[in-house]
Amino acid sequence: MVIESVTCDLCILQRRETAVHLILRCNFAQACWASIGVNYVTTRPMHQILRRIRSSLGVPFATEIIILMCWSIWTTRNSWIFNNRDPSVQECKAKFCMEFKLILLKAKRSNVLAMESWLALQM
Repeated sequence: MVIESVTCDLCILQRRETAVHLILRCNFAQACWASIGVNYVTTRPMHQILRRIRSSLGVPFATEIIILMCWSIWTTRNSWIFNNRDPSVQECKAKFCMEFKLILLKAKRSNVLAMESWLALQM
C-alpha cells in the first residue's frame, strides 16, 4: 500500500501520526479533550496521561468518556482524510456528545442520572 505521508494532518506541528500522537499529543486532540474539561501534560508517557485523564474526570464512567473521545477524534480525523470535511473541535465535541447520549440508553440505571448531569455540563 502506498501511503502519501505519515505526518499528522490535524496538527500544525506535522509530527509522525502514531496512535498516541493522534489521540493524546496532537494539538487538535488536546483541544478536543480540553473541550470537555480535560487537560494534561503531553510529554508524559501514555499510561500516565490516561491515568491523569481518569483522575481528572473523577466519575465512575471515566472509561466510557475516554473511549468515546478517542473515537470522536478518530472519526473527525477520518472525515478530514476521506471526506474532505474540515476538522473542528466543535464537530468532534458534537460527535462525542451524540455518542455519549447513545451510551445513556444502555447505561445502568444507577449511573444514568450522574451521566446525564455530567453531559449537561459539557453542552
